[in-house]
Amino acid sequence: MTFRPPSSYRTLASFSRIQLLHFLQQRGTMTVGDLAEATGLHHNTTREHLQRLIGDGFVTSEPEITETKGRPRMLYSAAGGADHQAGCIREAKADAAERRGDLVRRMLPLQAILHSPLQRQLDALDDHLDQTGFDATLDPDGDHVHLHDCPYSEMVKAHPEVCRVHFGLIKGLLEQAEGPLAAEALHPLVEANLCTLDLHRAEPGPGTEPEREPERAPEREAANIYHGVFGL
Repeated sequence: MTFRPPSSYRTLASFSRIQLLHFLQQRGTMTVGDLAEATGLHHNTTREHLQRLIGDGFVTSEPEITETKGRPRMLYSAAGGADHQAGCIREAKADAAERRGDLVRRMLPLQAILHSPLQRQLDALDDHLDQTGFDATLDPDGDHVHLHDCPYSEMVKAHPEVCRVHFGLIKGLLEQAEGPLAAEALHPLVEANLCTLDLHRAEPGPGTEPEREPERAPEREAANIYHGVFGL
């Protein structure tokens, strides 16, 4: 059987698509013409790349509202924030990640399986990193994720904006999954073949009961992420 990389990995392995995401994250809503001019790509090529990014939930599009006659231009934006509209690809991906996480947790020796916003976010993060080709470990404190053997390292050497784009994607997926975690910073290549993602966990508001988590030993080495569950 021939191995085929996940769709998200193949989508982000194209520097042209990374460029489009970079401009959309930095400049906001843009048209095909704007993006073609910014990247130097042909209009038709730009459209093809945008459709691929839309299909993977990284970009959204909507027609421009205008009072003039004729076909309105399409406006493109980098996906961000929570979107629960019917048909939202990012919401469907978060739901699928949670289901896969539940299947994995049923095979692990857990004393308790909790469904919580935090767990949903970790499932979404784990699934994204897996789909984009990273080997990830989560610190026991839950505040740092270590990304090993970046599959885009050769691209990063010439184009450091790749890391900024990926950080923006991680921020957006945690917002979509809606929970206490937020992406705070990404530190590229802190060591050879190692990047670190800093997470911030919001404190529960007044009157909010703190989440319980499965009990675990007080001292642990960094563990693999198993769809939102620390390796036991």
